[in-house]
Amino acid sequence: MSNNDTLNRLTTLLVSHFGASEQRVSGTATFEELDFDSLALVELAMVAQKEFGVEVDEQEITPDQSVQDVAELIDARTVAA
Repeated sequence: MSNNDTLNRLTTLLVSHFGASEQRVSGTATFEELDFDSLALVELAMVAQKEFGVEVDEQEITPDQSVQDVAELIDARTVAA
């Protein structure tokens, strides 16, 4: 899976599962900018594990990370799996 595919899937997940504004979600948007609190980030880690089939530790996703950062993390885990 290419990173663009992962980014698109992650963006769709943020909008559909978490109700993030489609206009605000972009690769450069941070989770702080998207108003994700610590509980939402924990939930995102769990949902990402289920959606992408890779291990994502809840402490690896922080408010200052961008959506692109998490897509790259998922891609790295997908390649390693």
